[in-house]
Amino acid sequence: MNIRFSNARILTLTDGFNLTEGEVWVQGDKISYIGPKKSCGGFNWDRRVDAAGNLIMPGFKNAHTHSAMTFLRSYADDLPLMDWLHQKIFPMEAKLNPDYIYHLTKLAIMEYLSSGITANFDMYFVNDSIAQAAIDTGFRTVMVGTIFDDVKQVAEQEEIFNKFQNYADNVSFKLGFHAEYTTNDAVMKELSALAHRKTRRDANRLHERARSVRIRWRRLSLRTLD
Repeated sequence: MNIRFSNARILTLTDGFNLTEGEVWVQGDKISYIGPKKSCGGFNWDRRVDAAGNLIMPGFKNAHTHSAMTFLRSYADDLPLMDWLHQKIFPMEAKLNPDYIYHLTKLAIMEYLSSGITANFDMYFVNDSIAQAAIDTGFRTVMVGTIFDDVKQVAEQEEIFNKFQNYADNVSFKLGFHAEYTTNDAVMKELSALAHRKTRRDANRLHERARSVRIRWRRLSLRTLD
């Protein structure tokens, strides 16, 4: 689709936070012009949008999501994390099937887009459902592995990694584990070796609460970012 946005304030972030006024032209899947208003030479636009002085800027990127968990928002609030996970969240997630995850991921994508988020790192399971939701909505998704304490999952994640390389223009997969406090040392070493063979990169979360920091200190005598 070819779209012409006019009468906009434009923030490209290529030169700091300087705003310019003008137009943005989108031709197909490419931005073809950003700048002052000018003639388009009679080009036949599919859609014209008067931005009415509103802001056009690059989309936000959400670097840590569990998209299909949208249905659990405000469910079992105000509990300690481990009680919340093991007593409430994990039992509910066990009821999910691939179709649920597909539709819940699409729901999350609609929420992301309404907030100006155009891409995410999604740490969840049933990657086929997540990938299909991203493809069907045109949303850019980087899926991330969710290994816990089973070393067998490393080999499974390698298969997933291989499957989703060059899978779609807007979908990719990165090696990763759930969290340092839910993954043992043997699994992390195996995954690290795999990451070095494949990409030299993996992904995980930093600590979410004081208890996980204490666990790391007891195990490794290291602080969060050591």
